Amino acid sequence: MNGTLSSLNSPHSAIILVIAFLLGSIPFGLLVARLFQVKDLSSRGSGNIGATNVSRVLGFWPAGAMTLALDMFKGMLPVILLLPPVLAIWADAAGLPSTEVSPMLIWATGLAAVLGHCYSPWLKFKGGKGVATGFGVLLILSPWSALTGFAAFVITFLSRRTGSLSSLAGLMVASITHLILYSTAGYLWFGALLILVILIRHESNLNALLESREKTF
Repeated sequence: MNGTLSSLNSPHSAIILVIAFLLGSIPFGLLVARLFQVKDLSSRGSGNIGATNVSRVLGFWPAGAMTLALDMFKGMLPVILLLPPVLAIWADAAGLPSTEVSPMLIWATGLAAVLGHCYSPWLKFKGGKGVATGFGVLLILSPWSALTGFAAFVITFLSRRTGSLSSLAGLMVASITHLILYSTAGYLWFGALLILVILIRHESNLNALLESREKTF
């Protein structure tokens, strides 16, 4: 197999990361809110563009569910397109030799999508919290971690009715599960950066939780 995309150093890899960032930067929450006649989502609820705030302002169904699905999709799509079976199909259809992609590049692509969501150039490098997009990445690359994290989210939400606390609980459980399953993987620091970005985006929520003033549903 040819290794044209096997590392992060090739020009092709840089193009892939930029495309993933731009895909992640699409503010679907803002677009869905406008579809339902809410022109300025940033002035409603918590002001965030993610599925949680869309659900708070417009209800989970259908607006919140649409935002959740679209934010997950933009984390899933760039990762799916780099998976070996998918690349093989593309290469075969184009009559090209197969291309090898390193796990590090695949995880870096997922991280780029999350960064695009959190720091969208279309919103002056502001954005969402990254949970749904990060979940989309994990659902493809580490499904068991994603599922255990989702279970932790649901259990926490049902007991506390707090979106941020539930998201953080799901993130921590998913992270621990992944470390248990893949403790020697060389790409783990990309996963760690992904977690760090989401935690940074939740700084205000963490402060609100510590001061018992976080909004509930």
